[in-house]
This record gives sequence, C-alpha cells and structure tokens, in this order.
Amino acid sequence: MKGISIKHCAVYLLFATLMCPILLGGVDPEAKALFDRYADAIGGVEAFDEIDSARMEMTMEIPSQNMVMKMNVLFSAPDKIYMEAEIPGMGSMRQGFDGEKGWSIDLIQGLRELKGMELEKLRSDSDFKEGVRLEEKYVSASVTGVEEEGFVAVKAVKVSDGNEETLYFEKDSGLLRKTTAMESMGPQGEIPMTTRMPLYEAYGDLLLPTLLDVEMMGMGMEMRIESFEPNVDVDPSVFKMPE
Repeated sequence: MKGISIKHCAVYLLFATLMCPILLGGVDPEAKALFDRYADAIGGVEAFDEIDSARMEMTMEIPSQNMVMKMNVLFSAPDKIYMEAEIPGMGSMRQGFDGEKGWSIDLIQGLRELKGMELEKLRSDSDFKEGVRLEEKYVSASVTGVEEEGFVAVKAVKVSDGNEETLYFEKDSGLLRKTTAMESMGPQGEIPMTTRMPLYEAYGDLLLPTLLDVEMMGMGMEMRIESFEPNVDVDPSVFKMPE
C-alpha cells in the first residue's frame, strides 16, 4: 500500500462496501438455513421482488481525518447502478454499470472503463437485493461455530473474486452483524477489512443495515444510509458510460 493516501483508499472503500451472483453450489445446509433466516428477517424475497429501482443517500465519515463524504446511489433491477460521491479536496467521483459495461470518472484518472476485478465488484454491488439471495453470492459456505461475541460464523468464498469472507449472524434475530474479508481496492490491491452492522432500520416492509462501522488499515470509518426510496423514476441513460 506504499504511496496510497488514506483518502484515496477511503474513496475505493466507499464504492466497495455498498449493500453486500451466479449459483455454483457448495453452500452447506446449516449456512443456507442462516442465509434464509436473514432473508426473512430483512423483509423476505417477495418484498424485495416488488422493487424495480431505488435511490439511496449515504454519508461516510472518517473521524481521524476530519472528513465527511456524501454519496447518492441509483439502482435499477436487476443489475444497473450509478454512484456519485463528493470527496473533500478531490471533487466529485462517479461510477456506473449498465448491465454490461462499467466505468468511473474522477479528477485523478479521468474517465475510464472498468475491467477485471473492478468491473466484477461493481457488477456485484449493482444487486441491491443481494441480502435475500446470499446463497448466490458464494461458491461455498459453511458454519464454523459460535465466536466470542456470540455470533454464528459462516466462512464463505465469493463468486465475484474468489476471496474468502466470514459472516457473523446474531442467533436471536438472525441479522447479519459483522463481516471480515479481504477487500479489493482496485489497482491498489487488497486489504483486510472488518464491517459491523450495529443498526438496522425499517423502510416499509424492508429492514436495512443503516449504520456500518468499518475498520481497515488501522483506520475507523462510519457509513450511514440517510434515506432509501424504492421504485423511483430513473433515466436509463444515467448508467451508460459517458462518451
């Protein structure tokens, strides 16, 4: 990570940690039961299937850097996403995926088409219904036991990049409370990251993790969903790569 600023890593993290896709099997029955219980806890498949598009407003705060970023996200089912963030001292950054092509614009690298792992990550992030289809996210998943905080741990391998991720579910509620993983930072490589979800809030029939506490590289940051609007009007052209 030599030569990479905390602010630059935070920008990649912001786009990498939105809501957490081809079924390849290997998910054991215990893990599947936890995934299914979580899907029911956050509203169920039917409630999410009624949503064709969504708009989300988020903030990300890094207290050690005295920095707050604001972000707007648009989703269109099944696999389109547009994100725009205002980064203090760096201006705006935009990313989009139209179901086939992914792209990014920032003041450092300008407009570029995303390839490889960056494209696959953006493709994965475009599925805002992922929480009710966790079984499709992993090549394999198995329960490894109960860890010291009392959460049930599931070790899994992601379809998108082959990396290992551990999910920690609360026994009583069935909610996902923590994940640990090696997270891709684009050209900067991968770093270990722990994400906690201490707060869920209801939006109609849905229950969403509205507060995410993230630790990486010895740095803490807080990501918060400020608003979530389902079934909004979306101009399809916003997902297309600018010419």
